[in-house]
Order: sequence, then structure tokens, then C-alpha cells
Amino acid sequence: MGNNHKHLQDECIRVQKVYDWVTDTLNVRKTVSFTPEQIKAIEEALDDPSRRPLRLVTKVPKTPPAFPLTGETNEAACPELYLCEQVGDKRDVTVALNGGFAEAQLVELLFTTDIKVQVVDRNGAIVVEKLVNASVFESFVLCYPDGTDLYCRITKIFARIPTGTVLLNSPSPTSFVVDITFCVDIQVEAEVKLEVLAKFCSPRENDLNAEESEGEMCPEVVFPQQCPDIYPRPGCLCRSRGSASGLTSEEDGATETGRVSVSVDICPNYNLSGSRFHFSLNDTGYTASEFTQDTLCCDDYNSGLRLTVSGRGAMDASGEQYKFNLAIVETEDGNQFEVELIDRAGNKVFSTGVVKADSGEISIENCLQHQ
Repeated sequence: MGNNHKHLQDECIRVQKVYDWVTDTLNVRKTVSFTPEQIKAIEEALDDPSRRPLRLVTKVPKTPPAFPLTGETNEAACPELYLCEQVGDKRDVTVALNGGFAEAQLVELLFTTDIKVQVVDRNGAIVVEKLVNASVFESFVLCYPDGTDLYCRITKIFARIPTGTVLLNSPSPTSFVVDITFCVDIQVEAEVKLEVLAKFCSPRENDLNAEESEGEMCPEVVFPQQCPDIYPRPGCLCRSRGSASGLTSEEDGATETGRVSVSVDICPNYNLSGSRFHFSLNDTGYTASEFTQDTLCCDDYNSGLRLTVSGRGAMDASGEQYKFNLAIVETEDGNQFEVELIDRAGNKVFSTGVVKADSGEISIENCLQHQ
């Protein structure tokens, strides 16, 4: 994490809190029988050398991707061909866990789907087609307290014919077996308001012995890639706003004497974007154009606060570029400030020294709710 934790702060957010999250793989075997009319059509196709061999093909409904969680997607899907629903009411149970006992809730869920089974000839033409319904009834022990909602999704459906898919010669088989696999995702959620610092978590196993499907696996839960350089951006530990002026002194480290004025608005929206800084001494003026996030620092100073930040800017008259270091202090005795300019070679070419403000006021506010 490095020093990034310094920019974290307590935030109150409204979110869907996940009380439990389970993924599982459920299997069911269906025996599909042909009607006499379908057997006749298959045998007629098998008797035609230009059409055989025939193949058994399964068509499963298209399910939505793992993200977004709402299931909304522009991709075509057929939700009417599959369903997950709770059967009956939940029941309170006591389960053994980690050498002790825990209170939980038992729910029974029904997973159903309709798949198409087709017999096609060597040219891809459909000889016969059947719509096959498959269901799995499964119990789950969940953290499902009152006030929470259960969300059940089918994330993928597989169908496989283990006895072979090629039909070569008559007579046609009167029935065949289809293995259907449901990949399921179950979450218990409730809308809450949290004060958090967070990281990603993963679903737990359902601890059930489920036969693995051959050839395909349930999709792994993968979070969308974040864009940390874009959002969220680091916040500010403190912010400063106002203007003040005072006299520079060589005894206090000034490279030029006179009256210097500074105007600042650092972290106006609790981040450095949109910050402003300008100073002028005699006939010389300088305006900051960018601020470096990692240089922003706030600490206690003589029963007050001190803000320091660095960045880059240009002289108002010549446009010559210099880096800057800015320090501002607010105490019960008033404000102090210091400005340094550094050239491209890293040499300090200008300093106001430590200036005690005798006019104006600059405030420093702690942005965090705790130290």
C-alpha cells in the first residue's frame, strides 16, 4: 500500500452488503424419448446416404455474464428458458462450524431450464427437434437473517450426451441420455450504510460433492479491471484557503526583500484537482499550474496545523517554468508561510524565507474525521 493509506478517509456509503455468497455446480440426468413420428423421420434420414451420418445436438439458453450483478446486458438472452426460485419459507437451523455451533437459515431452491435437442443431418438440416425440461431441487444453508434478500442466478448451463452423438445406421435409438449442468450463484444482501475502508472478497465454497462436468467448467468469478489512475483518486489530508501578506527578511532566509503576498485554494473539493496558488513580490508574480499529490503533507505545528505541497508553475511576466515548494502554518498567533522556486537543474533560485503574515488570513482545515 505504501503511503497511499495516508489519503484514505472514513466515508459513509449506501451499498448492498453481502451477508453470504455461495457458488455451486449442480447436475441432473434426463432420459429423452423419441415419439414414433420422430423415429420414423430419423430412420428415413438414415436410409438416405446423402444425409447420414446424423448428429444429436444440444442447444442451451444463453445466460447473462457474471457482471453486472443486475444481470442487465445488451447481449441477447432467454431468461424465460431458465429459472431459479425459492420454494417455501426459510427455516432457522443450528450447524456445526469451526469446532462450535452457528445459527443459520435453511432454504430450498429450484433450478429449471428448457434446452433444445436436435437431430441434424450431415448438411446441418434439422431432422427432428425436442424441447427438454430439466430441474434440480437443492437445499442450501446460508446466512439469511430477517431483513435481507436472497438473489439466485444461473450463470451458465451445459448439456452433454454421454452415450455418443453420432447416428450411423437404422434402427434409430428410441431414447438417449442428456447430462445437464447448472452453474449457480447465490447471494444474500441488504441495503446498508457503512463507514468503510474496503478490499475485494470472494465467494465461499458450498461444500457439496458435485460431479464435475467433462469438457467445460463453470466460469471463474473475476472482478472487472479497475482503473486506479483514473478513479478513485487520492483525497487530501487537509485543505487551505485564503490570502495573506508580510515582509520578507534576509535574516529569515529570503533571497529578495519586500512585501510578498500569497493566495491559495488547496484541495477545494477534498482533492488536488482545481487547486490554485499564486504569489507576488515587488513586481514579480508566479502562478502554479500543477500540484504533486505525493508531496501534500499535513501535520501538527505549535498547537496548530502546517500544510506543505510542491508542484510546477510559471512566472507571470516571462512564462519561465519553475518548480515550487509551499509551506503554510496556521496557529493561534496567526499565519506564517514560505515559498521556494527551483529550476530545471534542481537549484533553488528564489525563497521568501519564513514570512510572518501581518495582513490577511489563510485557514487550514483537517479533512479527516480522525487522526
